[in-house]
Amino acid sequence: MSSSSRDATAAPYARELEVATAAARAAGEVILGFYGRAAVSEKPDGSVVTQADYASDASIRAALSSAFPGDALLTEEGADDPARLARDRCWIVDPIDGTAQYVARTGDFDVFIALAVDGAPAVGVSYQPTSGLLLCAVAGSGAWIERPGHERRPLRLSLGPGRPVIATKGWLGAPDNLPRLQRVAPRLGAAEVVEATQSLCARSLLPGPGSVDAIAGIPTGGRRLGAWEWDLAAVDLITREAGGAATDLAGRPLRYNQPTPRFDGGLLLSRSPALHERLLSALADEA
Repeated sequence: MSSSSRDATAAPYARELEVATAAARAAGEVILGFYGRAAVSEKPDGSVVTQADYASDASIRAALSSAFPGDALLTEEGADDPARLARDRCWIVDPIDGTAQYVARTGDFDVFIALAVDGAPAVGVSYQPTSGLLLCAVAGSGAWIERPGHERRPLRLSLGPGRPVIATKGWLGAPDNLPRLQRVAPRLGAAEVVEATQSLCARSLLPGPGSVDAIAGIPTGGRRLGAWEWDLAAVDLITREAGGAATDLAGRPLRYNQPTPRFDGGLLLSRSPALHERLLSALADEA
């Protein structure tokens, strides 16, 4: 075992990380078992859901409930139980983040599992079943990356060369928020503003094709964001523990296990705390 793997194993919440990682990988196997043949239906909000979403949700619920029977659960595909609000510990799960991409068979989807303790993420796991890419983090202990055939190693984010790339998407307020982002771009070194077609998550901040430097969720004209706690809890923690930043548009930490588990006021994730502060300031001036 490498020193980086031992660091992850010895971290606080080591058992929670181990269980969440195993649950994410097991869910990935379930999801791939339905790949290309999962029955598809439509939710009341018009988004799609598949039998793979429900099967993944059931697999993760069983693993977490068995290991931590006293903890609350909040999942995208499960009925919300208000009793979770009385619990200090709540697991927040997206059994398939990117269901439309799953249906389209692009491979651009993930399993997200996070544990929030007293409203703050303490453990976060992001797993892409098609590539086997695992990103994980423990609050105060760091973030790690693991690829198939390689040992787990520390993950550190940093700005890439050239002008920053600021990305948003439909569930984050696009296209209505694009004019505001375009107005702040000159103050960020002529930043490139893109309405992404790929998933926007912790993977998006890694170097490589489609990589971005910041992810912006900005409500405009009274329109609500489609940003839910299960979309962000794991991504938030992994980003921050890897050296990036994640806040609401006022610069405050995102809070979890809230009565309404949705971020309607806006949010920002960045590879670099310095870029994050510059972007927050510029967005405030353009509000």
